[in-house]
Amino acid sequence: MKRSPRHSEGQQGGPSAIIPLVWLLMLALVMGGAGCAAIPAPHAATMIDKIVWPPPPMAPRIVWVQTIATGNDVGIHKGFWGRLWGTVFGEEAIRITRPYGLHVDGKRRIFIADTGGQAIHVIDRVSGRYELVRGDEANRFLSPIGVAEDMREIIYVSDSAAGKIYRFNLDDFKIEAFISKGLQRPTGIVYNPHNDLLYVSDTLAGQVVAFTTQGREAFRFGMPGENPGQFNRPTDLALDEGGRLFVTDALNGRVQIFSANGAYLKGFGKQGDASGLFAKPKGIGIDSEGHMHICDALFDTVQIFDEDGQFLLSYGNRGSGKGELWMPSGLFIDHNDFIYVADTYNNRLQVFRYIREVKED
Repeated sequence: MKRSPRHSEGQQGGPSAIIPLVWLLMLALVMGGAGCAAIPAPHAATMIDKIVWPPPPMAPRIVWVQTIATGNDVGIHKGFWGRLWGTVFGEEAIRITRPYGLHVDGKRRIFIADTGGQAIHVIDRVSGRYELVRGDEANRFLSPIGVAEDMREIIYVSDSAAGKIYRFNLDDFKIEAFISKGLQRPTGIVYNPHNDLLYVSDTLAGQVVAFTTQGREAFRFGMPGENPGQFNRPTDLALDEGGRLFVTDALNGRVQIFSANGAYLKGFGKQGDASGLFAKPKGIGIDSEGHMHICDALFDTVQIFDEDGQFLLSYGNRGSGKGELWMPSGLFIDHNDFIYVADTYNNRLQVFRYIREVKED
């Protein structure tokens, strides 16, 4: 803010003229009765721009909904005081940098593991609150990959570089080490409400490890290999409504399905560069009709498979526009069939929605 010539001539303490101006602005606010932060807009469920898959004239099954890169994209804005402070003194915008793991809970809160920002973004669309959780000197994220939440609203984070699982609650966001031993490179993480267990994929060990919410190892299963029930760099995890565990077996180019106690059920997939095959499978989620949605970071797309592993459809084109992806990684599907995809190298989330098939009587 520059001083006018008449302020710089014949007045002592010229820079102090800034302060009365700020106070005048604040006084105007008080007199005008403004200043509350905007109420967050409800999550859009309409077919914005009608970007759909498959394309017309076929019936759409996937619709693009929105892009999320900052709090503004979900209706969380600063109030007048925050904007004024930022204008006068400067501010740093909170942006998503390298998102990977995702979780959306029943209260519509979005949790994003941001590997580039070494933080967890907590976006509460109902209260209009946006928190960036990094930790302190004792417990600070190095490379957060996966994020999950238990029935007590405790948040768990896998840190591949630290070889640990951290956790924090939503009251004070204070991070504590939850699992510090027994894991080489933890990546995917998911909580099963059916048995109150936390499952973690240990990518380097070629195993999945189950822990109680008290931090005790319950069991582990798998070993390096190519046979059914074995893994070659397992990464992401998902659960269906029945509690079955889906594991992305990345370098074997397949998905394997297990019972809640780790018993092998079935698997499908192989490596290749065509639709229905996998180049670099990552995030996985299960929609309300039991279809598997799987990110492929090299295809820059999401592929959908049925219960038997038959390819159905792909969505998300390569690029940086609406509905386009660049090396997508994490994926989460909520109870309303909204699909959240970590569009990692576009530094954002892309939100889609699965449209259930209309069955004729």
